[in-house]
Amino acid sequence: MKQIDPEREWKILNFEMFENQPACDPYPEDVIKRRELLLMAQCELSSFQAAKSKKEKKFHAELYEKIMEYYFNW
Repeated sequence: MKQIDPEREWKILNFEMFENQPACDPYPEDVIKRRELLLMAQCELSSFQAAKSKKEKKFHAELYEKIMEYYFNW
């Protein structure tokens, strides 16, 4: 497992949420599902930052990495 840099990860999430938007309206179903993954990733990253124990940090880091892997490999 790689070390998560929250500042870098927030920049990636902000870019994907606010800059990387499709031009179509309304969004297709697959775009909506991918954007839901970004929302889940935001929750996991904030939980990672708020975690107190190493075990809890590891848990949220793994979930975050899985979500982002799924998002980028869609």
